[in-house]
Amino acid sequence: MEYKAGERALAAIIFAAIGLVIIPEVINYLLVKHVPDQSIDRALISAETPIAGLARWALSGVLLAVSSFVILMRGHPNRDVTWLLVFLMALNLPYLIGPDRPGPADLIKIMLANLVLLAIWHTGAPVVALKWIPILVSGVGAYSLIGGLIIPEYMMYNIVSRKSLVFGWELAGPFGQSNALGMYCAVAFSLVPLIGQNRWRVVCASILLATIVASASRTALVAVAVVVLWWLICRLRSVISIRLAGTALAGTALAAAMVIPLLRWSPGSFTERAFIWAGGLELWRDAPVVGSGYNWFLQHGQEQAEVVLWAGMGTGHNIHIDTLIKFGLAGLAFLLPIWIGAIYVTGTMRVINEQIALFGYLIAFFVLGMTEAVWHMWPNIQQFPTSALIFATVLMARNRGRVSGDAN
Repeated sequence: MEYKAGERALAAIIFAAIGLVIIPEVINYLLVKHVPDQSIDRALISAETPIAGLARWALSGVLLAVSSFVILMRGHPNRDVTWLLVFLMALNLPYLIGPDRPGPADLIKIMLANLVLLAIWHTGAPVVALKWIPILVSGVGAYSLIGGLIIPEYMMYNIVSRKSLVFGWELAGPFGQSNALGMYCAVAFSLVPLIGQNRWRVVCASILLATIVASASRTALVAVAVVVLWWLICRLRSVISIRLAGTALAGTALAAAMVIPLLRWSPGSFTERAFIWAGGLELWRDAPVVGSGYNWFLQHGQEQAEVVLWAGMGTGHNIHIDTLIKFGLAGLAFLLPIWIGAIYVTGTMRVINEQIALFGYLIAFFVLGMTEAVWHMWPNIQQFPTSALIFATVLMARNRGRVSGDAN
């Protein structure tokens, strides 16, 4: 598979993956209004309309077809199986050793995840194809902003918001929560340098930033601020090493995401996330090696919700805590090589705009991961296109040696 063919194939996978998680949500929240501050058990009952559920399964079939077609094509000639195997182990082994056994529906989702990873590897994972993420998410942002003006009752998480930054808006758009929209846009914002033309970079960045402000997501704004700081540092690349600076910042962000929830905080710190972290660590101690199961929040946590008050939040609100709760130290041992490896591999890239964009992405991702569970490896889950898909592309990329521009 030649480079351009691989780029087109990966772009098709990205389109299908984002369509799978966005289109059903668009359908759903054009039919039902957002209901803020629901517990997860009530949210699960009311969250998805039947037509949105059918759309999700149909679009899963589209992603399956696209991935299968890519796998059947002639692959990139210089593929390396190492990182593919690491991803496949991280995806599959936790379900073999964990306390929960996936049912038929979940097995289909895991099978789809395996095929998508194999398809990404098959393309040679050209990093430039990731430019479609900020382009597509800018479209989602524009849709959300216009919808917020026309049909605010279907686009706002809260019509009258206490956390609003502008005009009383707390925009959620096609997502169930405003934070989800903000985080999607923050990740997309970090990848804007991959867009070829400056005018389109400005257009996409402006739409994404406006959407983040309208969503009132403080976490997303912090991530964007750090990315902008990173871009300013990159302006000094004649006197500093982009590789060293990016590695240091991304490594610091990852270390902070790992360490912050382990420190002693008052329960109300980080908008009560510290209360969730403390409860999550207490639960993890009951099954430190394999965790409490990938389905703990959706099933076991709801059965204990009257006693385990933080279980209703639905996640561990931190990539470290969320992983420990679901998969224990074993799951963390599978994921850390991926997270750390992505930082190292980005440092080896010689295309300057790709290196700047990917270091910015990693910094933003780990900043978001300090207070949100932003990682998932199932393609039908909202976080997949902004987490595992991008990490897989970074680690499986076979074009890191292409020199373009002023590589550092």
